[in-house]
Amino acid sequence: MAGVLVLRPERAARRTARRLGERGHAVVVAPLLTIHSTGEPRPAGAFDGVVVTSPNAFEALGEGDVAALAALPLLAVGERTGEVARQAGFAAVTAAAGDRIALATLAPSVFASGARLLLVLGRDHKADTPALLAATGFAVVPWMAYVAEAEQSLPPAVVAALGGGTLAVALHYSRRSAALALALAERAGCGEAFRALRHLCLSEDVAAPLRAAGVRDVVAAATPHEDALLALLPAHGDR
Repeated sequence: MAGVLVLRPERAARRTARRLGERGHAVVVAPLLTIHSTGEPRPAGAFDGVVVTSPNAFEALGEGDVAALAALPLLAVGERTGEVARQAGFAAVTAAAGDRIALATLAPSVFASGARLLLVLGRDHKADTPALLAATGFAVVPWMAYVAEAEQSLPPAVVAALGGGTLAVALHYSRRSAALALALAERAGCGEAFRALRHLCLSEDVAAPLRAAGVRDVVAAATPHEDALLALLPAHGDR
């Protein structure tokens, strides 16, 4: 069976690789973004709730942060982020439909009007996220808790797999990672092989840089959830 390239940070990539392995797929992981805490202290004061836009946030939160916040209602951008929040110790978790628009739309049903919300973000976040939440009537306090640092080259195993023609599909979970993967493949001299893969993307937003670069075989999941993304594999499987 031709291989699947998983482009996610290490911990998430391993989870996806296990799921794919259970389905019989050969998997190569490429964690092109490494998650680190920024070291920025948690904003002071009391909060009425927490909003999280990525499961990566929980890799940066310290035990003290979780202990201080876990009793608060938490709104997660999607089901996967919500699942990770529960695993971290948050009990009152609500998951939106997978993007920042859905997050802002759902917020008024989770938090009281005027609530003071801690918005946990990565340094490279969508610039309008705080404003979208504030527009729905909340006092939003952004916290740049983590940074996703870009790798400077593709892992050797990925270069070898591209050169050997053993990959058929790439799974993309973020716009930034998709653009980075293409750039690093070009730098490594295997850009043509990378472009020839079938590129399955979590959303149209994730797919955008690939489409803009002229990559031909790009498919976006019907909804921004991993289950919807992986559901594309049987229909867009081995070649």
